[in-house]
Amino acid sequence: MIIALITIIISLVLSLSLSNKIFAPATIVAALWLFCIMAYWIYPHNLLALKDQFYIGISLWVGAFTFATLLTQSISQKSNNLTLPNEKIRNLYYILTLITFPLMLWKIYSLIISLGLTNNIFYNLRVLAIGNIKGVEDGTSQNYFASLWIVTYLIELLHFRKKNLWRLIILFLINISWAFLVMSKTSFLNIFLSTMVILLFKNIIKPKYIYLSLAAIFIFFTSIQIVRTSNLKKNEKLSYDFFTLYVLSGMPAFETIKPHSSENLGENTFRFFYAVGQKLGISEIKAKKPILKYVPVNKDKTMSTNVYTTLYPFFKDFGFSGIFYSAFLIGIFYGYIYKKVLKKNNPMTITYSILVVSLVTQFMNETTISTLSFIIQILIFSHIPYWSNYIVIRASKNEIESYHQS
Repeated sequence: MIIALITIIISLVLSLSLSNKIFAPATIVAALWLFCIMAYWIYPHNLLALKDQFYIGISLWVGAFTFATLLTQSISQKSNNLTLPNEKIRNLYYILTLITFPLMLWKIYSLIISLGLTNNIFYNLRVLAIGNIKGVEDGTSQNYFASLWIVTYLIELLHFRKKNLWRLIILFLINISWAFLVMSKTSFLNIFLSTMVILLFKNIIKPKYIYLSLAAIFIFFTSIQIVRTSNLKKNEKLSYDFFTLYVLSGMPAFETIKPHSSENLGENTFRFFYAVGQKLGISEIKAKKPILKYVPVNKDKTMSTNVYTTLYPFFKDFGFSGIFYSAFLIGIFYGYIYKKVLKKNNPMTITYSILVVSLVTQFMNETTISTLSFIIQILIFSHIPYWSNYIVIRASKNEIESYHQS
């Protein structure tokens, strides 16, 4: 316990002193886990006590992640993708968003009507989104257009012009509406936090507004949870509060995991690759479902959770060594992207503003490797408008050079 606290505090101090930014990857991770551990000690609850398994795991995770990100940030990188996005691609993204959103809206409406899910619409929207209904196993949240919508919105925000104010408002409303349609707290976080990060990097807002926004989001999420669970019968009880269930319960849940207990090699860590292999017919092993089993986490076993913190897949597959090496590799990934952000790289700024949610929600579950498909989509969609502009510029230069040579 003491070693964990020392490791986290040292990591936080190093990141703050070397990065000097509250949204540096190591700063977010270290500050988050310091808050979670302190809250576990101070906040009143009847959850099971944390033991060495969690404290050793989190020490390895924060320490390796911080070292890797700071090391990567110290390496010199070239500045690129500094220009404005290609206007034609930018307009195409906007048009595609206007076309595809109504189609997804109609699809969800049709499913609700055909499946008779009009009772308690908010609860059923969430059940439909996660695929917990027979015949809709994939879930409506498996929407590849959603990544295009959020990138299109952030491009407009990053390169905001007054004449495009209504375009920005429409894109914001589309993304907010989608979050409501899948009743996903993560989707709401993607919108709010990415907006805050972009505005912070543009020096439009100060850090204090981030803290106020997080407090408002917490209150908003509590309201969302009440709405989503309003289908409970009168004789059923919600034996938890929002903070205990969503922020604290993952830590004692992690204590229930046995290391090296996976049936197949790296089935949780490499879930994305198993899923791709299965679809391509290369592998017969089915990818593990992202929704995990519930386990009791308090003394009288009246509270259960299916979140096990970001440490879960690596520890279950490979033990403590899996936590260490995964933290190091993921730290390099975030350190590289953040370094690009510091170099004013526009597509990486958009990408990082979305990935901040993965760092902030580590107390719940792992959301970098498990959402690799989404991250790849974000990287591609955010880069295409700038790459296209670069190709046009290079082609024009070549034409001019050819003209002078002739």
